Amino acid sequence: MESIKLSVERRFETGKGPARRCRAAGKAPAIFYGKKTEPISLTVDVHEFRKLLDQAGTNPLFDLLIQDGDGTTTRRAMLKARQVRPVDGSLVHLDFQEVFMDERIEVTVQVEFEGKPIGIDKGGILQIAVRELRVSCLPGDVPGVITVDVSGLDVGHALHVGEITLPDGVLPLQDKGVALATVAGLKKEEAEEAAEAAGPATT
Repeated sequence: MESIKLSVERRFETGKGPARRCRAAGKAPAIFYGKKTEPISLTVDVHEFRKLLDQAGTNPLFDLLIQDGDGTTTRRAMLKARQVRPVDGSLVHLDFQEVFMDERIEVTVQVEFEGKPIGIDKGGILQIAVRELRVSCLPGDVPGVITVDVSGLDVGHALHVGEITLPDGVLPLQDKGVALATVAGLKKEEAEEAAEAAGPATT
């Protein structure tokens, strides 16, 4: 996975007043932190950040080019949290967590389902239970999406976390018995209604 270079500025003023002035200038307050470093307050250009994020996809790696009065320092990070104002979608705050390429991290990855379950032709209904999966892997192995094939599911069957194949180096953090998707059969009343709607059989 390639990292994205994002220029940011070190922020020395904190509090609501400086944060409001920061947003009024088209920037968002942010924080960079990690287990091996002290937290660093930052400002991020909102337009540049959104443009890069649109190109990056999910769970991108960032090379933060932190500018202060003494020059520029580069730190690798992942976006841990993004606070957005519900009314207009404007950025309120960003959290960046430092990562190291040889240390595993925990991330949430979107799950996509493909295939038509065999139980659908028997009157079953596909029910999706989990759309995101928490996994552990090295930063360079973070999958953009986890694709799950449900074509083998019959009526009354479920596909569990422990039954899917994940990319090399990616381990699930959720219990292996958690159901991702099931094919449920119609209740008796629903089946009768569906039969009535279909009309009498013809010979």
